[in-house]
Amino acid sequence: MKHYLGIDIGGTHIKGGVVDPLTNSIYQNIISHEELTVTDSTSSIITKIHKVIADIQTRTSLSELNGIGIAIPGPCDYSKGIVSIYGVPKFQSLFGLNLKEEIKKESHLNTLFINDASAYALGEYYAGAAKDANRSIIATIGTGLGSTFLENDTVLNEQTEGIPEHGYLYNIPYQDGIADDYFSTRWFVNTWNTQFSNKKVSGVKEIALYALAGDRNAHSLFKKFASNFVEFITPFLQKFKPEKLIIGGNIAKASDFFLSNIQSQLEKLNLITKIDICKLWDISPLIGSAIHTSIILENMENIKEKRHTEQFIAPTNSTPTSSGEYDIYPAFPLGKSKIEKGINQLANWIEKHSQIKIDGYAGVFWDELIIKLGEELRRRGKNVRFFHASAAMKDPHTIEKMIAPYLGGDNPLFGTITDKNLMDWFDKNKLSAIQPDPEADLNIFIGIGAALSPWQAPLIYIDVPKNEIQFRMRAGVIYNLGLDYRKDNQQAYKQLYFVDWIVLNKHKKQYLPSINLLIDGQREWDELLMISGNDLREGLNKMSHNFFRVRPWFEPGAWGGQWMKNHIQGLNKEVANLAWSFELMVLENGLMFESDGYRLEVSFDFLMYSDYQNILGECAETFKYNFPIRFDFLDTFDGDNLSIQCHPRPRYIREHFNMPFTQDETYYILDCKNSPCVYLGFQDNIIPEKFQYALEESQQKAQKVDIEEFVQKHQAKKHDFFLIPNGTIHASGKDCLVLEISSAPYIFTFKMYDWIRLGLDGKPRPLNIQHGMNNLYFDRKGEKVVQELICHPCVMEENQECTIEHLSTHKEHFYDVYRYTIKNRIQMKTENKCHVCMVVEGDSIYVETEEGMKQRFNYAETFVIPAAAKSYTIINENPDKEVMLVKAFVKENVTLNPY
Repeated sequence: MKHYLGIDIGGTHIKGGVVDPLTNSIYQNIISHEELTVTDSTSSIITKIHKVIADIQTRTSLSELNGIGIAIPGPCDYSKGIVSIYGVPKFQSLFGLNLKEEIKKESHLNTLFINDASAYALGEYYAGAAKDANRSIIATIGTGLGSTFLENDTVLNEQTEGIPEHGYLYNIPYQDGIADDYFSTRWFVNTWNTQFSNKKVSGVKEIALYALAGDRNAHSLFKKFASNFVEFITPFLQKFKPEKLIIGGNIAKASDFFLSNIQSQLEKLNLITKIDICKLWDISPLIGSAIHTSIILENMENIKEKRHTEQFIAPTNSTPTSSGEYDIYPAFPLGKSKIEKGINQLANWIEKHSQIKIDGYAGVFWDELIIKLGEELRRRGKNVRFFHASAAMKDPHTIEKMIAPYLGGDNPLFGTITDKNLMDWFDKNKLSAIQPDPEADLNIFIGIGAALSPWQAPLIYIDVPKNEIQFRMRAGVIYNLGLDYRKDNQQAYKQLYFVDWIVLNKHKKQYLPSINLLIDGQREWDELLMISGNDLREGLNKMSHNFFRVRPWFEPGAWGGQWMKNHIQGLNKEVANLAWSFELMVLENGLMFESDGYRLEVSFDFLMYSDYQNILGECAETFKYNFPIRFDFLDTFDGDNLSIQCHPRPRYIREHFNMPFTQDETYYILDCKNSPCVYLGFQDNIIPEKFQYALEESQQKAQKVDIEEFVQKHQAKKHDFFLIPNGTIHASGKDCLVLEISSAPYIFTFKMYDWIRLGLDGKPRPLNIQHGMNNLYFDRKGEKVVQELICHPCVMEENQECTIEHLSTHKEHFYDVYRYTIKNRIQMKTENKCHVCMVVEGDSIYVETEEGMKQRFNYAETFVIPAAAKSYTIINENPDKEVMLVKAFVKENVTLNPY
């Protein structure tokens, strides 16, 4: 038989009892109790909780207990068991503490937390005065006013008809203050002592004794209380229409002097709600918390999906691929003994210190880390305390209001890049209030923003790749920054892009020089990889003087094809299609470092924050940390056409989205079949109003558009190069593998026609017709398209070693492209420019830098030569077969003019 332990942590006590969920009663009357005082330290409070548990365990077999329910006042992160009670002396030492971890580490039982008022209400529902009521309000009146709205056994927290926000009544305005001022012990005491100063009292019990003795003033005060309470509660009874109104708390013990008065006044108002006094008193929260825990644990899924994707997680170990074979896990070599693996290695590092700060990016599974790390440190005999940065964050409602201007309202895709900093999410005073426990061996301040704490302690930083964050977000197991609830995936991603990542990137940049240890947090914690901060920074610097290749990210899409599935080894072949490979994108991609076969990943932006001047050279101050050039694949082999689309003009993207530059694209046809096409530019007879009308009619009525009536269709063949400056209508047709070379922004694609198809989620993909119309250049039409937007390569040099062609870009493009056909080898100088390269024909090459580093790059792999490399040699690994390479770089004297 399963029994559960219910514990109530109040302002003056800790009380526990074993609950039988079959009878909803205290099993064998087993109850334990410990007093709390204002002088209790963190350790003494925890010790008293453990005493209650231990006492009960000595009186019942541990095997009979299946879990623990903890009732505790708010605010508290009940899902995680983190105490957020601030400014209350008796709980000050617990502020920010992971109390769930403290309890579980001794009991080894599943432990769940619940608000004490909610636990009280559920106890009365399961076994007390509110039993079996369809709707009830439970009001506890004592030190303050607690309240819970129940529908059967469901606690109603959302602000709806008749229910205040969070179900809280205490903060509702009433007369000259709030409800808490009038329905509490202090109202009775203050009112009595003010009016009858010759009969001072300290509590309601004394006033009740006066009433019992027939004192008119005491009876008058209880009558006034009843009238006030009816006046206050009536609107909620009228709207919520509960069957029962239950009053609990210390003041309920004086109900003989006010209950019948309240009931009669309600009857005069024709309110049929039955009013009653609680039956279980101080055991109600024990029963409520225990039964709540039993229900949740018994309904909990055994396995919860952590990442929603068909893509494999990166392995901890990998080796380079053979010549000509695309490597999906490219890594930069660090040398021996630079990367360590496992939670035990992390514990080795941490246990050398008395205090540690563990910060990290969005998407970290903090709860799992605490469990694993806590178990390992306790196994070593360490008394460890975990304090959470999240306890010092502002409440979600305040955060939502703060970031709303950046989220674009109802627009499903677009917002504005925020100018906020991570500190804006926090209350500075609360951050300072989280203090280490001097009686513990080890104190750990953990969570996003931990580096902001004034603790003088080494800093550990946990990074998570952007793709993994999105996979976890899709699975619904992580939230946006500062929120304690999930948004739908589209809104969640929009907040990631316009707010969360911007803020967290600035925070990461600020503390990069201070990181003592970095953890790659994308895998299970037993598989974590870590590197010292010094080795990380040294590796980034070495990378910035030689070469690098980012880890690509592959995704399916509505128009996706089969080329990458068929040509790239190591991908999941069971996916329906692959639409993209993000080959080089500062926002999305990561960089992998290799040591002893381990491959640790950090985000690309670490490199830009550390060494952007070495990377970008002469254009460094123009673009700063925004890597300017993007490479990616668009795969439509045996797939479908891309949407008809355009990208914003420079001024538009600045004014509407706060982006420093726009997306000017080119399409390089890497491979194709079946006489494919590219849609590019308008027909000579284009009429903008007619085009817009056709698109809007199509969207409203789900009818096809003869797109060739408006947009030109050009035959494409392998190695063709199409120019797509901002404001140009375009799309790739099916049966192409396009190497898209563009400036780096990528989310700002205004889809205008999507062939009346559904996305992978079975819903129409959002269109942005008006955005597109606001940006299109309708003079890019007719023969002008062929002349200006289809590249005609120019041979610049030809010799025995290579042929060099200029694939000139449009005047709007701030980057240029060259193509090299190499027979044996060629030496290049960076001339203080960053080169982005790809082998587009042939098998593989070696790149050897001026510093003597040498690396193989295979067909279709994107790699970067930083400006600081100065010079490098490209060697054709198979001289019997020519290789062809494209190189993109920023043009001379580029300025970002929004006009």
